[in-house]
Amino acid sequence: MKFAHSLLVPLVFFCFSAFGQIIDNFSDGDFSQNPTWQGDVANFVVNAAGELQLMAPVAGNSTLVTAGNISNSAVWNLHFRLDFTPSAANLLRIYLLADQAALATASGYFLEIGENGSMDALRFFRQDSGTKTLLATGQDSLVGTDPTDIQLRVTRSTAGEWTIEAAAGAAPLELQNAVTDATYSGGPNLFFGFYALYSMTRIDKFFFDDISIVPGAPDIQPPTISLVEAESATSIKVVFNEALDPASANNAANYSINSGVGQPTAATLAADQRTVYLTPATGLTTGSYTLQVTGVQDVSGNLATALTAGFQFVLLVTVAEFDLLINEIMAAPSAMGGLPNVEWVEIYNRSNKTLDLSALRFDDGGTPRPLPAYLLAPQAYVVLTSTNDTAALKPFTSKVLGVPGFPALNNSGDVLTLSTATGLVIDRVAYTVDWHTDTGKKTGGWTLERINPNIPCLGRQNWQSALRPPGGTPGQPNSSLQTSPDQTAPRLVAAFPESPTTIRLTFSEGLDRLTAENPNGYQLTPARSVASATLSPTDLAVVNLILSEPLQPTVKYTLQVTPVVEDCEGNLIEVNSSVTIGLPEKPDFQEIVFNEILFNPATGGSRYVEFYNRSQKIFSWSEFLLSSISRNNMGDLVTSQEAIIVDRLFLPGDNAVFTTSVFNVDSSFADVREAAIYQNDLPSLADDADNLALFWTKNGQAVQVDSLSYSDDWHNALLTSSEKDGVALERISPDQPTNLASNWTSSARPATGGGAGTPTRPNSQRLANIDPSGNLVTLAAERLSPDNDGFEDFLDIRYALPEAGFVATMTIFDSDGVPIKRLVRQQLIGSQGALRWDGDTDDSRRSRPGIYILYLELFSPGGETKRLKLPFAVVSRF
Repeated sequence: MKFAHSLLVPLVFFCFSAFGQIIDNFSDGDFSQNPTWQGDVANFVVNAAGELQLMAPVAGNSTLVTAGNISNSAVWNLHFRLDFTPSAANLLRIYLLADQAALATASGYFLEIGENGSMDALRFFRQDSGTKTLLATGQDSLVGTDPTDIQLRVTRSTAGEWTIEAAAGAAPLELQNAVTDATYSGGPNLFFGFYALYSMTRIDKFFFDDISIVPGAPDIQPPTISLVEAESATSIKVVFNEALDPASANNAANYSINSGVGQPTAATLAADQRTVYLTPATGLTTGSYTLQVTGVQDVSGNLATALTAGFQFVLLVTVAEFDLLINEIMAAPSAMGGLPNVEWVEIYNRSNKTLDLSALRFDDGGTPRPLPAYLLAPQAYVVLTSTNDTAALKPFTSKVLGVPGFPALNNSGDVLTLSTATGLVIDRVAYTVDWHTDTGKKTGGWTLERINPNIPCLGRQNWQSALRPPGGTPGQPNSSLQTSPDQTAPRLVAAFPESPTTIRLTFSEGLDRLTAENPNGYQLTPARSVASATLSPTDLAVVNLILSEPLQPTVKYTLQVTPVVEDCEGNLIEVNSSVTIGLPEKPDFQEIVFNEILFNPATGGSRYVEFYNRSQKIFSWSEFLLSSISRNNMGDLVTSQEAIIVDRLFLPGDNAVFTTSVFNVDSSFADVREAAIYQNDLPSLADDADNLALFWTKNGQAVQVDSLSYSDDWHNALLTSSEKDGVALERISPDQPTNLASNWTSSARPATGGGAGTPTRPNSQRLANIDPSGNLVTLAAERLSPDNDGFEDFLDIRYALPEAGFVATMTIFDSDGVPIKRLVRQQLIGSQGALRWDGDTDDSRRSRPGIYILYLELFSPGGETKRLKLPFAVVSRF
């Protein structure tokens, strides 16, 4: 039967296919001509009602198509009926436009009726050589009834704008969906048809009628530009809204690009007739451009007189080492801080390149995490954080990038790495909480900032605590920013033999990889050839050498770095950069001695202990430990031990300082030598008196090398209790007994200010050994100026007696003969030693300038008495 509808084309009593239209209402009872249908024709009939009906013998699928000229702007009308509820097993596809009769592998567009579930909507697909892509979905349940009886209208414009309308039965047509897709254009030799998939009970339940495909409204609009995109420096993609006339589209003279690029050398129209590829005469650089198009026509002859479109191009280049820097680290956020309580890392582009971060990875020792696509301009910043934390940082910076799987940062002791997908390290930072230059900021809420991005190889020295609230500078220049170029030559700081054939070198800053890994950059005397040199993967200031022949025990070697090695900025190694090295030996008692100790630091300061190597041996600090013994609240003895964890050599005649904060000591005392001060835990040390011992342990052996039982009474007698705070005790002579009170005194306060201590430097109160030349008692200097300036602050009294067992009385008299200080009263003394007078009196006053007498009475074991008078002066230097 026929179905009348006011929106359908008038019924005719014949069918034809010509002049860009396909019409068939099957009134002639035939589908073999006018138009001619092809495919599985044996499975279709025109029934008594004048409908095209599926009449298949068995379950399967059938295809029926007709060819024709389908206009680029067209209108499809048809009526179809399915006497069942469609499903994925029994469905219909209506191919509106296909480029071949074999619909399964064709390219074009189709409607699909039939799916599992309850949606049962009219769905619109694009098909690309058999692969389908859903473009739009209509109203739910429209095609989910039994029967499904649908009137359909589809309209397409020349710009690829599709409108799909449908209605059930005789209801008015309703919009199902609208979508734009101009991938495939209209034209001659295209196909319209049906694909039916059916089970045995549905082999005769598909019906079609009133098919018409006619041209749409005539195209009178010129083409416009839909998209301009620079795919590379030498290829620009221009997409128009409709099919173009090939002759005008391929004419390079119809295109022009500003900024000096000019007319392209070639213009090529793609197969879709809408896309043109331009080849610029000169390669594009990073920037903004404008394309102008004139003289291009569409297939209907409509001329575009003047079209313009802007586009941008970013010249992406390969990222190299230090192009990007890890510039700021928030490892310990705080809910009490001014910044959000989230972890983040800031990246800075120090190069002149625009870099795509999607080529990079970030990690802290775990699985490297790919960064999202993001173009980072030269001298620009971006903050990396967890995807869940980006919102918290947005009020502080718009330059924030969420990284899926962003690692949890350690508050201290983490290694952050920025690398490429191939593993090339772009930047690596191995930070600890002690990099903070403000002790109060270690607990959290403040960032670590890189100071100078122009010195990328410099490690800890190039980082400090953020200076200002709110605690960091995310996405902005650092508060500590300095930009002066690196003009400092690198120097060799230390060398440590990890085995007889491997040596680890530590430099003052990171090195250039090419020069640092040149074996010719290192020479050993006596000669030992270097087989290879390798930069450490985690610290560019460390080089590992492998020797062709081993170091020999007890032999001292000079390791020289030759003027081949450079730092990252091209500065050659410091002239005469060398160190002494050798295999470490076992120490004997007091070959290493306590030399200086700060046990009662000023408020905010840190304790330290200094040792002196008075032997001719080389030792490894990694083989030593510090120990102290104290009593707990129950009165029980408790031993506290701390292993020394630094892999450094201790050379003859050198000093070494251990402290809980290198930064505090370095900033509190003058001229501290970086190479001789080490971060290490110390046993608990009381502020008034305590004990400390140095042990060597290796392979089950142990040696107590030295021990010290100090007291604050050893300080200069003229210092009050409060004046002793922050003042170190210094050993006067390394050859006198360690626990001899007179062999220790207060460190002099420097005239330039700062702490009273000389960590890593010669003691301010040291005295050279004197030869008594046969005299029983000798004064190192016949004067003193007790002003604690480090020069003759005390009277140094040396004695050398012919035998042991002497008893002594020593008294200081003023020029009037009045005794003012009794140093020793009938006291047994050793055969040799030293005593010290600080210039104080018995009633704790300061002695006045003038002439004084040291009067001594020495009683020998045999009963002989010797009396000596040694004059000296107390002077004032002010």
